[in-house]
Amino acid sequence: MRLKYSTVFSFSSSTPWLLLALILLSLSAISSANIFSSSTPVIASVEDNQGGDDDEGDDDDDDINLDEMNLLQICCAWSDKISDGVLEYRISDEGDEDSKQSVRNAIQDWDLLIDNLIFAEKQDDSEADVEIGFSDSDEDANDEEFDYGDPIAAGKTEFRFDNKGFIDSIKVTLSGGIFGNGFQNSELEQIARHEIGHALGLGHANFGSLMSESTEGGTGNISTCEINGVLAANYWRLVTVGNNPEYPEANFVVC
Repeated sequence: MRLKYSTVFSFSSSTPWLLLALILLSLSAISSANIFSSSTPVIASVEDNQGGDDDEGDDDDDDINLDEMNLLQICCAWSDKISDGVLEYRISDEGDEDSKQSVRNAIQDWDLLIDNLIFAEKQDDSEADVEIGFSDSDEDANDEEFDYGDPIAAGKTEFRFDNKGFIDSIKVTLSGGIFGNGFQNSELEQIARHEIGHALGLGHANFGSLMSESTEGGTGNISTCEINGVLAANYWRLVTVGNNPEYPEANFVVC
């Protein structure tokens, strides 16, 4: 049985159409992607080999085949909501205590590895930056009933952007289980880690990692690659510790 992940983007009515197009373009198929140079050490700087008139002396071996590289997508950066170094989250009461603790464990794993950002759980009903909920036990994360013949959406992350194209809020939905049976705690933690990776600005990876598009062939651990991706996505806050949000300078991290 194949479990997959789902990502949904929503935009405020005032989001410029050009920004909308750029964000969606950056999440297009990896095989057709470009990697832009960046001041961030973890980002590859790749020359454009398509227009080679000025590079007649270059050896063809210098060309880089992106299809053969392990790439992790960088989606987007958070708005000034994290300028204080705090990302607030709230877990709904839809899940049982074991499920909610599994989510907390997954968030703590990220918290321990990301400098200059603290995850704070909200206990009241006020709005949080990241809202985390669970689907019914007989439905997947897309609120669709299970079908034995189709991949199952184990988790879904919905982005909402402000009018400048920065992440304004996140809604994460975790599947309540499979065919009425709840996930094991370790499985739910892996799914939650993946979705929190999205919430921190990551897209999907084209190789076996935590951010693989499906759980099949993926891993449950947060690697250096994912950490580098989050730092690159939110460089303005997590590295330079600034106050003014900036867009990521690259579309992908090479792992």
